[in-house]
Amino acid sequence: MIDSMIDWFAPHICEGCGVVGSPLCDRCNNNILAHSWMYCIRCLDPLDRISRHNHGAMCPRCRRHTPFDNVFVVGERAGVLEQLVGNFKYFSRRSSAKTIATLLSSVLPDDMPEGMTIVFVPSSPKHIRERGFDHMKLVAEQLAKKHQLTVQPIIKRLSNRAQHSANHAERLKQARLAFDLKNISAPKQVLLIDDIYTTGATVQTVAELLRQAGVKKLWLAIVARQKQ
Repeated sequence: MIDSMIDWFAPHICEGCGVVGSPLCDRCNNNILAHSWMYCIRCLDPLDRISRHNHGAMCPRCRRHTPFDNVFVVGERAGVLEQLVGNFKYFSRRSSAKTIATLLSSVLPDDMPEGMTIVFVPSSPKHIRERGFDHMKLVAEQLAKKHQLTVQPIIKRLSNRAQHSANHAERLKQARLAFDLKNISAPKQVLLIDDIYTTGATVQTVAELLRQAGVKKLWLAIVARQKQ
């Protein structure tokens, strides 16, 4: 109801071309998806279509060093996608949650494994207070509706420290101090989602926690991969 009233008084503007109507018009949406992510999420080596079909955005070498069974990426953190994610994350564009969930849904299989549960990387309490919402929780809820899945907020964030200026080793150390599991049972099959992947320290840490909690099948879906 509140979102509908906001839409009436402040119509959405496409983040790509400025057309009034939605946070991302059909043309800009299709342009993002037309540039399929064809690289390993970890090492950024190019992938052939067979490797990408079998294991998503992971090369055979990196598969041995990651805790994920499959990885999905919408695209590079650049252009319209960077604008969309940035305004959603840093400028509280709440209405973009559904749009971003739709982009994630577009790169996921239509037939998700039965019993798969969505887990999101939570924002810090400080950022939730600033925005008024946890942005990835909103995306998780919208994605769950599209695929008839459930969302389980099993991860808790302990630290507010920003990682954007840290190198990989520092990010990994910070991430291991920043997250923990809530005292609830973990599902056996998890789709972990996050907005931006830079070094992978955050999702690697969260994935290790999930594996330790007994998760057997673990997929990762990322909106935007930061190329360094």
